Amino acid sequence: MAVRDGSSAQSGSLAKALDMWVAEELRAAGFDAQSVWPRLVRPRVLDPSVLRFIGSLDARTAEKCCEVLPRFASANANVLGSTYCKQVDVGLSSWMTGPEILISTKTMSSAFGKNLANRFEEAYGDAKNLKGRHPLATLGFFFLLNSSIVDEPRNFSKAITMLQKLRVEDDAYDATCLMLVDWEEDGRLAISPLNEKVPEGLSATSFFREIVDLTLLRGAPESHELAREKRRLL
Repeated sequence: MAVRDGSSAQSGSLAKALDMWVAEELRAAGFDAQSVWPRLVRPRVLDPSVLRFIGSLDARTAEKCCEVLPRFASANANVLGSTYCKQVDVGLSSWMTGPEILISTKTMSSAFGKNLANRFEEAYGDAKNLKGRHPLATLGFFFLLNSSIVDEPRNFSKAITMLQKLRVEDDAYDATCLMLVDWEEDGRLAISPLNEKVPEGLSATSFFREIVDLTLLRGAPESHELAREKRRLL
């Protein structure tokens, strides 16, 4: 993850790095690398059946398909909910199964008192929209915050409470996470030791465990064989 190495958060690089890291955690858990987005290579969002089809072609034809493929693929995953399309940051899906994992990632560096309420209102509405159409999809909300929020006890408590509330209702999120980062003046980041103040149920470890377990429980017994095997070995 970029923030772990102290990378800059300018120009949207933090949001992209966070999405890639969350997606990589899903791949590391054993889910099909081509079914998880954003993919490691462009196009970032692509149905895996398309890649399997291209792989069945002769080398020359497959190469030509790969050359034109970016023109017909999207950089974003726009998922239709019960009332509107929502761009989903990280997910797992295929043409045969539909969405199985849908994760929204958000970041906030300052102005917590002003922005927290709006951010959670948006998250709540998005969850209802997506669950309304995809009730068996595992929904997650990953919130990365400047660790300076700990110096504002009321806002820190509010962030924790709201993240816990976002997962109370059956048609909201299945898992939520709060990760704190030390946000330097030059825009460089590092994982904060203050994460010890975050409840275990909102930790990254708990988040990914719940995402994986629920997805395997809701999926077909013969699906995600590698992920199931890795889960058995834990």
